[in-house]
Formats: sequence, C-alpha cells, structure tokens
Amino acid sequence: MKGHVALVREQGQNLAILLVQDHVITDARIRDQMLAFAAREFAGRPALIGERNRQTYGPPDIVRWLQNIAPEQLPWREFTLNN
Repeated sequence: MKGHVALVREQGQNLAILLVQDHVITDARIRDQMLAFAAREFAGRPALIGERNRQTYGPPDIVRWLQNIAPEQLPWREFTLNN
C-alpha cells in the first residue's frame, strides 16, 4: 500500500494527516479504518483530507486547523507499507 502523509507538529501536538481518495471520507467503515491505521502507524493524532475535493475529517480542532491552510503547505511524504 502506498500513500501520502504529512507529519506536523502544531501547538505542541503531533498530527498525522493522510491524503485519501475522496470516497474514503464518505464511507464510514473505510474512514474509521484509515484513522485507526494512521493512529497505529504514525506518531500523532490522525486526520484525513480528500485528494480532490479537499474535504476533511478528524478531530474538530484538527479539521478547523486544516481548513485554514492550503494543503500544498503541508510537508507531504510518500509512505509504503508491505502487507
């Protein structure tokens, strides 16, 4: 599995923002699986952002923060996980 994650330290908190396909945010089962995955794999509070529509999902404080910045400002990096 390949994807993109931005690991950010903001106001003393480590955040793990995953860039996901838009349908992931609208499908509760997949969305919750992705949040659990991010919490396990990356050190930080997880949140999701849709790759095309830029819809966000996660804890309200992180979502508010994400809505006030351009996704291009985040330090994206690619990750690969072997199953």
